[in-house]
Amino acid sequence: MESKKIVFFVTLIFGISVIASGFYRYFIEGNGGEAGLWFGVVMGGLALLAACLQRGGTKIARCGEWIALTIALFVGGWFGYENFGKGKRELRMYLMIFLALAELLVLLWYWLRKRE
Repeated sequence: MESKKIVFFVTLIFGISVIASGFYRYFIEGNGGEAGLWFGVVMGGLALLAACLQRGGTKIARCGEWIALTIALFVGGWFGYENFGKGKRELRMYLMIFLALAELLVLLWYWLRKRE
């Protein structure tokens, strides 16, 4: 599979997972879920936008990669702070940290591979 398609699919899965995490927080957990819902919808929507931009031309794809990088850093940092800083240990948070790290590693792999 082409490396550009891998980055697209990983970003797409990441965006869908962030949205799903927001919905889970709102509908299942309930407490303080409205802020979690909007966080998931906005950040996941931006990740989906980044995935769509990555399918475009060279300059547009580069913009999508930078948006995906920014979203992955922000989401991973936020859930890392909530999980390790505030002590709210939930499986959902560990999963989002893992997916953000996977997104960052795939982007790094793609950029290093493009340089060869």
